[in-house]
Amino acid sequence: MSSLIISLLPYQPIKTLYIALIALTTAIRLPLWFLTSILSSTRLNPSYTFKQNIMVHVAKIMVHHSSLVHSHSALTLAPGAEGDRFERIKPSTKDIYKAVLEDKDIKPTEIGGTWYPDIPSRPSDKKRSGIILHFHGGAFVDGDGRIKNLAFGAGLLTKHTNSYVFGLQYRLASDPGCRFPAALQDALTAYQWLLDCGHAASEIIISGDSAGGNLVVALLRYIVDTPSAHLPKPKAALLWAAWVNPARCLHPYPCSSNRNYGTDYLEDAFPEWGVRSYAPPGSPVDAHTNPYVSPLKHPFRCEGVPIWCQFGDLEVLADDICQFAEKMRGVGNEVGLSETKKAPHDVFILGGETGFADTADRMVGEMGAWLRGRFRD
Repeated sequence: MSSLIISLLPYQPIKTLYIALIALTTAIRLPLWFLTSILSSTRLNPSYTFKQNIMVHVAKIMVHHSSLVHSHSALTLAPGAEGDRFERIKPSTKDIYKAVLEDKDIKPTEIGGTWYPDIPSRPSDKKRSGIILHFHGGAFVDGDGRIKNLAFGAGLLTKHTNSYVFGLQYRLASDPGCRFPAALQDALTAYQWLLDCGHAASEIIISGDSAGGNLVVALLRYIVDTPSAHLPKPKAALLWAAWVNPARCLHPYPCSSNRNYGTDYLEDAFPEWGVRSYAPPGSPVDAHTNPYVSPLKHPFRCEGVPIWCQFGDLEVLADDICQFAEKMRGVGNEVGLSETKKAPHDVFILGGETGFADTADRMVGEMGAWLRGRFRD
C-alpha cells in the first residue's frame, strides 16, 4: 500500500470504506484460520489452543488496521458506566512539575480514573488495604483504564494482592497537543493525588502494562531525578510486558524482523504510530536519546523499590524486557524477572479476550506471591 493512501486512511469517507473492506477480508480469512487451528502442528505455536490461535490472528489484524486508520479511545471526564467509581483529579497545586515535565506547550490538566473493585472509602470490603496505581497500555495512543479496558487485569490484581486498584485515564498522544510529557504529567498528578488523599507512599504500588509499564519506569525515574519535588518513593513497581524501547519502532520492521513475530499479535504499524505520536520527529522530544521515552539504554537506581518485570516468552518485546531487567539489576535495583510461558504480548490486559485468562491468572498469582514474600510483616 502506498504511503499516500496510508496517509489518507484516518480521514472520512476513506476510513469507513477501508474498515468495511477489512471486515470483509477478515471474514474471508476466518475459515482458513479455523482450519489451521485444528492441528497443533499448523498453529502459530504448537502450545496455543484452538481459541488462542484464532484470537492471536484476529488481534493481529485488528491492531494493524486500527493503527492505520488511527482508531483510538475517545476520552471523556463523564462518569459513564463506572458511575461514582470514576474520579476526576485536578493538577496538584504543589510545585512538583519540574524539569522534564516543564513544557511550553504541554501543561498539567484535569484527568480521571476508575476504582476497582470499589471506592476505598466504602465499607463494602474492609479486608482490602493498599493501593495499586495502574497505567494501561496501548502504545500511548489507545486505552482509557475504564471497565471495558481494564476490568480483566484490575480484577487479577485485586484477586492476588488484596489491594484496591486505581486505573488512570491519562491523556493519549493520538489526541492533539498530548505528546510527551502529557502522560507523565498525568501519572504524577494521580500519584500526588493519592498521597494528598492520605495514602502513604509505603502503601502505594505503581503498575503498568506495555506502554503503561514504560510510564511506571518514567515516574520512578522522575522521583529519583527530581529531589526538589520532594516525592516519596512507592512501595514497589509492577511492569507487565513493558515497552522499554520505543525508539526501536522508528526503524524499519521493528516487530516483523523479531524472532517472535510469528507467535505474537504485535506488528509494525501500531508501535510506530505510538512513538511518532508520543515523541513526534521534529518535536523537542527525541525518542532515541530521551531516557523518559526509551529507558532500555538508560538504567538508573531507585533504591528501596523492588521491581517486578514480566514478559511472555512468545512476544516480540521479550528480549528488550530481559535486557532492561538485567541493566536495572546492574545498577543496584532489586528486580524480579518473570517469564510467562506460552504467552504473547500483554496477556495481563487481553488474556480474557484471547483465551489466555488462565495464563494471566497464574502470572499475576506469581507476582502476588513475590510481593507477599518480599513484604512479610
